[in-house]
Amino acid sequence: MTEKTGTWEEEPQSPLKQQERLSQQVSRLLLGEIRSGAFQPGDRLPTEIDLAKKYGISRTVIREALASLKYDGILESRQGRGIIVKAPGERQAFRFSDVFESISRAEANHLYEMRAILEAEASGLAALRHTQSDRKAIKSAFSEMAKAVESNLPGEEAHLLYNEAIARASHNPVLCDFLGFLYGRLRALSRELRLNTMMDPARAALVLAEHKAVLDGILSKNPENARTASLTHLRNAAKRAGLEIYAP
Repeated sequence: MTEKTGTWEEEPQSPLKQQERLSQQVSRLLLGEIRSGAFQPGDRLPTEIDLAKKYGISRTVIREALASLKYDGILESRQGRGIIVKAPGERQAFRFSDVFESISRAEANHLYEMRAILEAEASGLAALRHTQSDRKAIKSAFSEMAKAVESNLPGEEAHLLYNEAIARASHNPVLCDFLGFLYGRLRALSRELRLNTMMDPARAALVLAEHKAVLDGILSKNPENARTASLTHLRNAAKRAGLEIYAP
């Protein structure tokens, strides 16, 4: 209903889904255009009014979406020019925006591949650098995972503790923190995957054996074996999740 006429009028059509925050969706769409090359570094974005008309939503929502991308260092406001797309090399920080609050399968694939790259290297570093305290933490977490398999339980907490213990054993705090971030982003997918895995005792035993191979590589102080076992496990886990990493 409009204030001027007191009658109901049809709202402008919007390409956005109602179940997701509108500002989040606009951030995702704008980021997609930037990644596709529709907006190049140095390009000026359309005005808030033009973007609001394009998406059929309010300027307030547009303003929130732009603020999110500015926070992530993807956009910046320049006096006299408006909102500009920053070049990747100009960005002061590498952050994942809240546009990844609900990730698509393609995005999950990219994140999982990044996780495999980093986690494999973390396992290799853990084999080189782990302390007695690290050994104890990793072995304890693995033992809890084994108990979960025996009891046909998901063992989600034990699995997370196992991954975190290995990351800490790398003794690279930046790598450890970033892996923790990725685990958080992929938590829902990992939970679903573990639930499906634990429903099949044979598969659960296979996954546990993959983790045991990583454990053996670390405890034997063989970084190559630890790295290879970790990468093998994560490639297999990706396949079980319907993802494909390290593909041509």
